[in-house]
Amino acid sequence: MTIQQWPNEQAANRQLLYNYSINPKDELRRLLEACPSGLPASFIESVEWIAQQGDEISELERRMSDISKELELAEFPESVSLLMVLACAETLAKAPSLQTWQNVRNLTYHSWQLELWLFDIMMVCVEEKSGTKDSYIKLAKEIFERLDSFQLTSLSDSHNKEREQFRDAWNESSDKLEEIWWGLRWSSSMNYEEEFPLFKVLATLDVDEFLATVSQSRNPYLVNSVILAGGAFSKFSFWEKLAALAPTAFTVEGTWNASVMMPLLLVGARNQLLQAGHQISHFDTSDADVKNVMQEIADLTEAVIVILNKRQDALPLFARWSTWLMRQLLMKGIKDANNVHSSAVVDAALINAIGRKLKVRDVNPEPNPPSDAPAWEAWCYQAVLALQAHSGFIPTPDCKSFLNEWVLNLDDWAGKRGKQLRERANLIVTMTKDIPGDAVRFLAYPVAMSDSPVNFWIALWNDTHPLREIVEFGDADTLGDGDYKARGEAGQLLLLVFCIGLAILDQRVTHCASSHSHNEKDSVKLHAALALAVREMREIDDTLNREQWLQAVRNLAVRRLIWEHSATMGEKSGQPSVFSPADKPTFSDYLSAAKNDVMELLAVLQMTLLNESDQVIVLDKLHAASINLPKTIAIAKQLNAISPRKYPFDEVQFKLLSELATKHSVVKGDI
Repeated sequence: MTIQQWPNEQAANRQLLYNYSINPKDELRRLLEACPSGLPASFIESVEWIAQQGDEISELERRMSDISKELELAEFPESVSLLMVLACAETLAKAPSLQTWQNVRNLTYHSWQLELWLFDIMMVCVEEKSGTKDSYIKLAKEIFERLDSFQLTSLSDSHNKEREQFRDAWNESSDKLEEIWWGLRWSSSMNYEEEFPLFKVLATLDVDEFLATVSQSRNPYLVNSVILAGGAFSKFSFWEKLAALAPTAFTVEGTWNASVMMPLLLVGARNQLLQAGHQISHFDTSDADVKNVMQEIADLTEAVIVILNKRQDALPLFARWSTWLMRQLLMKGIKDANNVHSSAVVDAALINAIGRKLKVRDVNPEPNPPSDAPAWEAWCYQAVLALQAHSGFIPTPDCKSFLNEWVLNLDDWAGKRGKQLRERANLIVTMTKDIPGDAVRFLAYPVAMSDSPVNFWIALWNDTHPLREIVEFGDADTLGDGDYKARGEAGQLLLLVFCIGLAILDQRVTHCASSHSHNEKDSVKLHAALALAVREMREIDDTLNREQWLQAVRNLAVRRLIWEHSATMGEKSGQPSVFSPADKPTFSDYLSAAKNDVMELLAVLQMTLLNESDQVIVLDKLHAASINLPKTIAIAKQLNAISPRKYPFDEVQFKLLSELATKHSVVKGDI
């Protein structure tokens, strides 16, 4: 059986072992063996002194120096430091109280040996003396409770200030789970480092007590620091124990119950998986190295999901976490899912591993988000379900609930339904930089796989008539800047609806089995509907989203050309055959519509050529549209010389189009 480790676990263990010149455990054992009669009474007096008042490091050092000389420990170069740490550990065992800890902590603040060796020496004390274990556990629990109730402050004023600030921010936060998903931004997990040795002792001695104590807290900053100190993110085995035994964090419906430990463990696990890609260079990386890292991520991801799958709240946990993972994946882009240096690799691997467990469980996930989910989760969750369905892990979700969200009247715009639609769409709109975009492809998938995808989209576009009225005439309930904002938001939503339609077209064409199938006819119908929608929007939304609608035209034009029967040259092109030359609108129709906008015409041609279209066929379409390409390019260059900002035209465009123009001139006999 393979023992799993975090990617940086071995390196972390080596760093921990060699962070100081000696092994304090072994060195202390040797020192005690050199004292067969035991330590003198003055050592016991020093222990009592620490418990009562000892917070002067110089006094402790003087006392231990005298004892070292008395015992003739010259062969132990670090004898004084070892005795100092041992005295503190003995004090904590004999007088496990808040005051004792504060005294020891004050001493630790002025000695790096005390800071680094205290845990190891405490563990030696547990081995040597019975009852010490119980004392340490009792003390650690009390200190945690004091920290959790803000009754124990740090020796650092900056740490105290930070604790207060984050406590207030957390109490005021309306999206607490999202703050955890983000990794408790701007906070330091080392804020409670003064207590790290104590919490590490508790984690080592009794995992159950550690879990029972820490999981009661609702302070994520404290809990995160304590599980870090315990070793959850340096030892996979300890993370496994905590993840298996941590209290449930989500109800059956998926609502978060405010328990912070499990979400923090999930965030930590993802961060550790990301370390695998960080350990190889961005330059001169061999294929073998990449393959090994990808396999390491796959194996460790599977191990993480196997552990989580055994939890009582596994399904709602998977739903909420995978929704966040999908958000991160969409932010990076699906194309990055094979880039070993990108976080998209880990996010995609986790989502796929979760999907495999859903398939084994044979479940059909709840299609709607839980009641406490923020607005952005709804459609990211739909994207997760679409990806899982596309991978064959779950049935394809029904699309009607999503489509019904778009059914609005003008009065709904300012009401609850309109607000919900805008809020749910906001993240998707923000992330959709390309047309149609990864997020939109996922949202479109259930529609594309439905019984009547084209009719569904046409009905969707018809349902958005109130949005088009807002774009054209504004919102009667808002004035000034509010009206401008309403028109902009409505325009972006309509652009999103178009992108959904374009994604449906792409997915249906991919599934087109034959040149005269029902799917092909539907695709022709959908293309015509999309073209009509764009034409309408270019008339009423010619300012706020003008460039996006121009881009929409280019996307339709390119598809119309490369998917035409006569343009595909059989199987050689690798493109599907969808359109007949007579299907409207034709590529020549797109060119004719752009004749009066030189820059737009050239943009359509450039995008067509970048998609490896046959230049001979493009020239034929130019001829059919009565377009003289050399003259068009000449006009574009003149406009660019007048205003490069308004009429951008770079050398790459010029070179690409000039090659086509040269062929055009030869064909037309202009030269």
